[in-house]
Amino acid sequence: MSKRASFLVLLNVFQCCAFALFDFVLPISSSRRPAALAVSRSLLRSSSQDTSYCEDDTSSSRRSVLNRSLSLLTIGSFLPSYKVYAEEEFSTTDQPFTVVFTIQLDSSKPELSELEIECRPDWAPLAAARFKELVELGFYKDSPFFRVLPGFIAQFGISADKQLNKEWMYCDTSDKEAVKLCKQPLPDEPRKVPNKKGTLSFASSGKNSRRTQVFINLTDNSGLPNFLDGQGFVPFARIVRGENIVKELNDEYRGNVSQGKAAYYGKEYFEAVFPRLSVIRDAKIL
Repeated sequence: MSKRASFLVLLNVFQCCAFALFDFVLPISSSRRPAALAVSRSLLRSSSQDTSYCEDDTSSSRRSVLNRSLSLLTIGSFLPSYKVYAEEEFSTTDQPFTVVFTIQLDSSKPELSELEIECRPDWAPLAAARFKELVELGFYKDSPFFRVLPGFIAQFGISADKQLNKEWMYCDTSDKEAVKLCKQPLPDEPRKVPNKKGTLSFASSGKNSRRTQVFINLTDNSGLPNFLDGQGFVPFARIVRGENIVKELNDEYRGNVSQGKAAYYGKEYFEAVFPRLSVIRDAKIL
């Protein structure tokens, strides 16, 4: 086989693997596949709105394509590897508790809405405890719903405070003190309830990688066509008031937010590049 033929075969294999990876990270039905592929292409190139936060691609095109391809993954995939910690090393909570989000659906309007969430430690004690810790810390204050895909999910969990992101989402490996401050990802735990409409689960980039990002299931994602149950996503809470609010979350940006840039720049990036995202203005435990 000639070198050119070998190269074409390898290229074809790479393309197949790339689309397989995309289907794993963002599961879709065959009926929605063309739209989803359009989303994947938009993530592989910089948004015209995003130029002030982009590198000069003329001198590093191959590196830029790789970086944007990696944006298909959740932020956890950029993090340094850690050993898997025993569940006993993480705090847990036993009793159900209620969290209320105060949401500004349209940042150009002052109106606020409330979303009430019942957290169930009996479903997933580690996830419920981590969510409670983040709410009490103020991690979700002014945090936007940065990825809203109608008929699928609404995702949040990148803080407006870039220092909190540095501690909870990624580590500056050049700074030994920063690495020490980094919080460990949660170990996996068994799923006890399905990813039905209105449930909340932590996002992940693979095994034992849950950190801060959470998504709301906008439909029944337990089985066909998205199979989130089979991919290991574990619900830990459900919406008990304000279901209609979720339907009104701004979905104009879909999946175009760069999670890496959002984590690094925080509120500055969101307001400059995606100013109309729906935002969690406050989060409190009742």
